[in-house]
Amino acid sequence: MKNHLKEKLIAVIVLCACIVLGMVYLVLSPKGSATEPVSTPTASSAIETSTPAPTAVPTEVPADTVSDDSITRLIDQEHTVSADYVPASLQQPDVTSNHMQTVRSELVQPLIDMFADAESAGYDLKLVSGYRSYTEQTSLWYTYEERHGRSYAQRIDDHPGASEHQLGLAVDLGNASGRCELNACFAYSDAYTWLKENSYRYGFIERYPDGAEQITGIMYSPWHYRYVGIEEAEKIHASGLTMDEYYLQH
Repeated sequence: MKNHLKEKLIAVIVLCACIVLGMVYLVLSPKGSATEPVSTPTASSAIETSTPAPTAVPTEVPADTVSDDSITRLIDQEHTVSADYVPASLQQPDVTSNHMQTVRSELVQPLIDMFADAESAGYDLKLVSGYRSYTEQTSLWYTYEERHGRSYAQRIDDHPGASEHQLGLAVDLGNASGRCELNACFAYSDAYTWLKENSYRYGFIERYPDGAEQITGIMYSPWHYRYVGIEEAEKIHASGLTMDEYYLQH
């Protein structure tokens, strides 16, 4: 009997001890220790960061096609130059042909370089014609009209005030032998093939190409090259357009 009471007493003591320990744990444990959900930042609560302004893309400056002294001056019967216009600087290029011809100073060295490289490649070029004054253009135009008729004269680059030659930026080129000089048959020469493939590297473009008469107003002239500078010549060559199309459509 005493053993039975003793066992009950021990059980009560253990139970009381458990209760006391539980109360102590509740009192001493930090409140709100339960894991709280972590809030996900929303667009409104996110830290605002300044977005850098987009870098401005440089705008390409259009070529000057209207100033008489510009090497990209566009000239035709609708865009003429005055009768008294003469380029500021004319020089005789030291090339292995006609030294009496003069051109604008800007294309002297490029012309020399082109002739030298053509010669190294086995082609002897000749500078047939360079700068021509308004008076010379007038004389030539009437000569062609008298010989071939007005219709023919209208199709050549000799219009007074509307010829690239008066700008000093046009050159008529040919074979040193004189074969096919100022004639469409020049297009069948190896010298022409070399010019067509390489002239733009020196700043020259074939100004009146085959099949473009309705655009340029001038008949096919494989001997006629126009200086516009290397950068512009490369762009025009890559576009596959005539000078008229390239500048009037851009």
